[in-house]
Amino acid sequence: MRLESEFKSPQSEYRGVPFWSWNDELKVEELRRQIKEMDEKGLGGFFMHSRIGLITPYLSKKWMECIKACVKEAKKRGMSAWLYDEDRWPSGFAGGKVPKMGEKYRQKFLVCREEKLGDALLTADGSLLKEENKPLLIHKVEGTEDRGQKKDVRAQKEIKRAIKNPFLYFYALSAPLGEEWYNGYCYPDLLNGKVVDAFIKTTYSAYYKEVGKDFGGAVPGIFTDEPNYLQAHRYRYLGPIIPWTTDLPKYFKEKNGYDLVEHLPSLFYEIGDFTKYRYDFWATVTLLFAESYSKRLYDWCDKHNLLYTGHYLAEDSLRSQIEVIGSAMVHYEYMHVPGIDHLGRNINDLITPKQCSSVAHQLGKKRVLSETYGCSGWNLSFEGMKWIGDWEYVLGVNLLNPHLCLYSAKGCRKRDHPPSLYYHQPWWKEHKLIGDYFARLSFILSQGEFKADILVIHPLGSAWATYSPLDTKVVDKLNKSLVELSRTLSELKRDFDFGEELIMERYAKVEGDRLKVGKMSYKVVLLPPLIVLRESTFNLLRQFISQGGKVIALRA
Repeated sequence: MRLESEFKSPQSEYRGVPFWSWNDELKVEELRRQIKEMDEKGLGGFFMHSRIGLITPYLSKKWMECIKACVKEAKKRGMSAWLYDEDRWPSGFAGGKVPKMGEKYRQKFLVCREEKLGDALLTADGSLLKEENKPLLIHKVEGTEDRGQKKDVRAQKEIKRAIKNPFLYFYALSAPLGEEWYNGYCYPDLLNGKVVDAFIKTTYSAYYKEVGKDFGGAVPGIFTDEPNYLQAHRYRYLGPIIPWTTDLPKYFKEKNGYDLVEHLPSLFYEIGDFTKYRYDFWATVTLLFAESYSKRLYDWCDKHNLLYTGHYLAEDSLRSQIEVIGSAMVHYEYMHVPGIDHLGRNINDLITPKQCSSVAHQLGKKRVLSETYGCSGWNLSFEGMKWIGDWEYVLGVNLLNPHLCLYSAKGCRKRDHPPSLYYHQPWWKEHKLIGDYFARLSFILSQGEFKADILVIHPLGSAWATYSPLDTKVVDKLNKSLVELSRTLSELKRDFDFGEELIMERYAKVEGDRLKVGKMSYKVVLLPPLIVLRESTFNLLRQFISQGGKVIALRA
């Protein structure tokens, strides 16, 4: 009877929790009025989210007064007042407070350039500097006359065959200041744990001071949005780039036992054992990002009784993950409520929700969030919402984060990735209908346990081994094969999980003729077209086969 009664009237924790766009001069009475609107229309809470158009200074005394008033109102109504950890997005810069702390706090990246003797070099801020040095491979450039560690590569014949110009220069640069989106600063270096500590202090600790007594109650959690280790789209004009941080060579040597700097050319060109060097580089950067950012925030939230949720940038393809986050699935281990972003009026992307729900199934995470409906247009109907939402819920989502509810629709605000699923809509008075529908769906799909017999080995490791900023053809082909396999299995109604190799290395084992990954147990393992496997995965599959397990390898 409990199941039936809760299904009829789901608690607020199963109801939609929209982004509430704080985008004007905030007034407490208007905030309370809008919370009442959400409560009456079937929503269970809200994320208090700074957006385009905000006039009240972010993280100011007035901002915190508004936060406290909304927490109090939510508590009175039995709703949830979720925090959001940034001024707009992507998370990490604390509205500019973090990069303002100095050059070491700014995002780093490595640029590879083919140049002739006498060509101009780049300084750390991206401006041009006359080159007066001999032609050498440059590992680190700080913008001073002594441009760091150098290595003579004139004798390396493979490099001479691979490039048009005589010399390769490598520049370790810091992101330039002056970005309007970052309030005149830039994005920070999230591969540096000390930088992330500064972000925690300026944002997470500030909220704890103001509303920490409600953490785990009226304030259940906090959303991180699109963190990344490289703003690749901003700096590609400089040449082919990869993520960097000052201590990366040291960390790399500790993890892999050899010097990274000597093999930098192989990350861009097919020189030497390039697949090994590329794989090691991207696996190392991914682990460093997870340790420096994801695990730090997860541990802080765990200690302070807060659920860490949100989503990472560019989860939807092998190439995009490599370029900005390494591996989405690795980060989900360090989220209490792992989440994704679904943009647009479409149901095309199977990979993103399956990656997230796979880790949730394997590591026993009961809820999977999706930021949904952004960029779907002002005329999105209940029919469209149900179409997209049903598809996501089939793939493992069970916490709906509608994008978004505008505090104000004045001026530019109405163009902020619409629609506003709020009182601006002619159907708003009927919203409880669809609010109740998704609440019931979320409730029932949060009960029981997911079962699937098929594990698909995720090919991101092969993508790491073959990716170069200069050539992504192999990576794109691997991605196409993965999409086709996922669609075929779905069309055949054969549900599955992805197996991320770094996660499997820690959580997978063979029991009888089953391969277990955490809480999940699989009868069949599918290998999509691959280039490499981790040694730990290879040994695991060999044992699985020897004990009667089935492994099916697919050709491209």
